Amino acid sequence: MDVKLILSLLAENVERTGYPVPVDVERIYSWAKPLNLPRGGRAVLYTGALYQLAPYINSLVRHLESLEGRRAGGLALRLAKTLGKIIDLGKVVAKADPGEIKAVEEVLRSIARLLSAAGVEYGYLYEDDMYSGVILYDMGLDEAFARHAKMVAETLEKSGASLIITVDPHTTHVLRSVFPEYVDGFGLEVKNYLEILSENIDSLKPRRGEAGYRVVIHDPCFYARHEGIVEEPRQLLRFAGLEVEEPPRSGKMTYCCGGPVEAVSPSLSRRIAETRLRELQGVGGRIVTMCPICYVNLRRVGGKVEDIALHLSRRLL
Repeated sequence: MDVKLILSLLAENVERTGYPVPVDVERIYSWAKPLNLPRGGRAVLYTGALYQLAPYINSLVRHLESLEGRRAGGLALRLAKTLGKIIDLGKVVAKADPGEIKAVEEVLRSIARLLSAAGVEYGYLYEDDMYSGVILYDMGLDEAFARHAKMVAETLEKSGASLIITVDPHTTHVLRSVFPEYVDGFGLEVKNYLEILSENIDSLKPRRGEAGYRVVIHDPCFYARHEGIVEEPRQLLRFAGLEVEEPPRSGKMTYCCGGPVEAVSPSLSRRIAETRLRELQGVGGRIVTMCPICYVNLRRVGGKVEDIALHLSRRLL
């Protein structure tokens, strides 16, 4: 498979549309409409669009995986000057799993409700909730990432917010640790919602009288290895009355879910995800994820997984 062509396609889409795949912008913020969240404010919830994009990216990965497995498809990928000649991204996006779309939107609504239940005052950016550009950074496309990061930073600064609340590990890492290296003067405070919930845990009220259950926790690499978000999810799950089990590799020694290489080597990504899923299943308990990339990769290999926000919302709201 021609990796350069795939990277070129993703970068071209981000620079042209703001997103790695051609998705209707309203799909990025429609999840928030039922909640009537205020627009803007001192603190704003910034999703970076990764949860919303995950089902569409997964649809692309499934298509690439099918091409990778066919000799003719692989030859076409090697010979084509642009992937657009053999991949209609519009049709690929249209084949995204409606169940996955519904699931990730409910995750975002759960996060918003949990923040409100913890007494956090915040707003939302709606159509200005731009994609962070993280895939450009992950794939080493530094020039394209720098241009996109500058645009995102300008939009966040114009909102008037001083605190950016992030919801996934990739967006948290890229805003908090990478943007300052690429965007001159970027100084907005960035906190992940799990950190904020942990800080305000006394404002949350577990439901009484409900039996708990066992969960096995999968740490995303960027939370555990780069941003030090390890104890917060465990604290919250235990506070919610759940028994947390650890897989053989957890915390800072966590094992990869198979992302973000799924777009350039679907077969390698699948093998990594299968290895991780076996580890998690071997422990027993319900598998808890906290990253949209981990969620779709583990589901792609047959894993029954659920985001931490859904577990917490059922026990704390």
